[in-house]
Amino acid sequence: MKPLWHTHPSVAQVRRRFYLADRLGTLGRRAPPVREEQVDGIRIEWAGPTRNVAQGVILYLHGGAFALRAPRSDRRFCADLARRSGLPVVMVAYRLAPEFPFPAGLDDCCRIYAWLQESGIAAQRIVMLGHSAGANLILGLMMRMRQRSLDQPAGAVLLSPATDLTGASPSAKTNLTRDVMFTPIIWPWVRQYYLGDTCASDPEVSPLLGDWSGLAPLHFHVSDSELVLDDSRLAVARARAAGTSADLTVWSDVPHSFASIDLLPEAARCRVQIAQFATLVLAGAKS
Repeated sequence: MKPLWHTHPSVAQVRRRFYLADRLGTLGRRAPPVREEQVDGIRIEWAGPTRNVAQGVILYLHGGAFALRAPRSDRRFCADLARRSGLPVVMVAYRLAPEFPFPAGLDDCCRIYAWLQESGIAAQRIVMLGHSAGANLILGLMMRMRQRSLDQPAGAVLLSPATDLTGASPSAKTNLTRDVMFTPIIWPWVRQYYLGDTCASDPEVSPLLGDWSGLAPLHFHVSDSELVLDDSRLAVARARAAGTSADLTVWSDVPHSFASIDLLPEAARCRVQIAQFATLVLAGAKS
């Protein structure tokens, strides 16, 4: 992937490369079953049994630089998490940039979060899980809900979150040669195609710069070789300073999307930790 980011690629180039990788990752593998549904024009997909959905659900927001989705990888990843956690997972196919720039994707995710509650699933029975851009959207959603005095979820897991779209985190430079997927070109690329006229320092797109008080418990996972390493480190420090429970697991020398790479032993261990976190925060919310 990294050669793609030695120049400023077009959206079409990025999508072709990522969709190819997504297809290659499914060769010889049976696609897990998912159930599709439309909510106010937003497509969602369910993985895992939904018989007792009111007892708890994982709301998953995918990565992809706000401009693409790897659906095959998402479905395998979420089906495995449903099996490990015993919870159904709902995947949100939110609108993508540049066709739908900020705040369209965030608005879609907020709508599905509200719809789950309208369907009888209390906020305290929802565990959020996001990867990269999806983790950014989760933090924006939680801060928006807090600002509007709406209920927080039981907790949230953030996988390699991009918390600062200004690109100011020190690891954006110190991990330049170690990150095997991205170069710092990703930041102006995202600002061009996703933000439009929105300032990168707006807390709804750079939650690191927002108010971290009053949020549900958070668990961050990131690799020590990623450009976004300090996006997590600084976020955890600010969350704790604001009185929000936040934990951080730093994984050694694995790529940006390691949790969804089935062959990596670190992926299996990370998924175990995600399932354990979901069990823990749901038990705490119930008590």
